[in-house]
Amino acid sequence: MLKEINAVQYLEGLPKTSCEVLTREEALQIRINEKSYTITMRTPGNDDILAAGLLFSEGIINQPDDILEIHETPTPGEDFTLAVDVQIKEAVLANQNIFNRAIASSASCGVCGKTDICDLVVPVKLNTTPDKLEIGRIPQMLEKMRALQETFEKTGGSHAAALLTIGGGVLGVREDIGRHNAVDKVIGELFLQGRLHLAEIMLISGRVSYEIVAKCSRAKISFLLAVSAPSSLAVDFCDRSGITLIGFCRDNRATVYTHSENIQQSV
Repeated sequence: MLKEINAVQYLEGLPKTSCEVLTREEALQIRINEKSYTITMRTPGNDDILAAGLLFSEGIINQPDDILEIHETPTPGEDFTLAVDVQIKEAVLANQNIFNRAIASSASCGVCGKTDICDLVVPVKLNTTPDKLEIGRIPQMLEKMRALQETFEKTGGSHAAALLTIGGGVLGVREDIGRHNAVDKVIGELFLQGRLHLAEIMLISGRVSYEIVAKCSRAKISFLLAVSAPSSLAVDFCDRSGITLIGFCRDNRATVYTHSENIQQSV
């Protein structure tokens, strides 16, 4: 969702009135069985898959059938969604201490609402993937993702996350002002469709930090590719969880940080 504002643009020191298109950022309350779970700052749109992806990434739900219904409450003007209530089977929630997020999550942080260190997800060891990623396919994957970044094309102010097959086939692309929201949206989309098991590669437009790795580990994604750099904790967790991490995927170059044995040179 976009928003237009008037601004003054300077070119060679001379002012000119311009109309600027911005990526919209609004608060979304996510509820579980009518009880508040968290508030996240996001770009409005696809809020059902955002909520589903977030709840799956955090281990609250494991399969689409765990969800009975997803209900969206619009703002009074119905410009965008104010809250999403995810109705989950009570048996699924049994013995889960889930209502412990004390503060809102910003658009740039996927763990800001956590209250204890033990709430953070530690990626589990994945089985070694039998697949090899051909390094020469990465520029084509980037082109495919960029071709679907409609919000970024208009505003320059949104992140993107894409899920692909090992051969470079695009399964889904989603955009959001927050990196982790874009990841949750594309994971949530495939999760609700029952196609998440087809995804082998996550490609993101920004940097890689802990929460992105945790979401990929939860979704059993074997390859995590990013346009920018990873953090030290992201590299450590990818190494431990069996994820092949590749950063700086741009300008026909790439840096492999973990599990380089899963990379195949182009012929």
